[in-house]
Amino acid sequence: MAGSLGLAWTSGVVAWVAAVPLWRFTQHTIAVAHEGGHAMFGVLFGQKVHGVRVTADGGGETRFSPSMPWLADLFITLAGYLGPSALGLGGVFLLARGQPEMVLWASVGLLAVILLMIRNPLGFVAVIGTGVVLYWVARHWPDPAQLAFGYFWVWFLLIGGVRTITGLFWATYRDDRGSDAAILQKLTVLPDIFWLALFWLGTMAALVYGGATLLHLRS
Repeated sequence: MAGSLGLAWTSGVVAWVAAVPLWRFTQHTIAVAHEGGHAMFGVLFGQKVHGVRVTADGGGETRFSPSMPWLADLFITLAGYLGPSALGLGGVFLLARGQPEMVLWASVGLLAVILLMIRNPLGFVAVIGTGVVLYWVARHWPDPAQLAFGYFWVWFLLIGGVRTITGLFWATYRDDRGSDAAILQKLTVLPDIFWLALFWLGTMAALVYGGATLLHLRS
């Protein structure tokens, strides 16, 4: 990996600040990745995406046709909370191969696809704002700065993926029947608390594995 251990630690700390203390200001970026996960799996399963919305509270909604095969519905619902972490692991894969610029351009490309599906003003602001920052870094910053930002961006996706589970916990505690965990409970015989635990374990596993890789603790 091209980065130093100091860079990995520093970028991780900065990303933690962005994803935890500053969550109020950064949560919409992770919401885009969450809804993008739903949308991408919907496309993979041949479902028509009718629109993606990002809400002021950091949530969102991805609309599909009402009639959907059970298996497609299951995987599309699973893809939301695991989406940011999966994107983060993809970034780790590219960074491990010395391609920080590809991390940035791939993110810009995915945001461009999601932009075509956005149906509300806040969603446009979140997608375009994130995309402009990533494009500017990829297009104008020198290689060392791109590497540093690539590390930050990947850390942010991994940490932000875990951070979203806090919101799901409170939604489950309030018995919110519209949460992804509640929807999965309707689709299966397993309770929403099971899906909450699964999402937490999945995002934590991604953070631990991805973080260990970035910190040179794995070969």
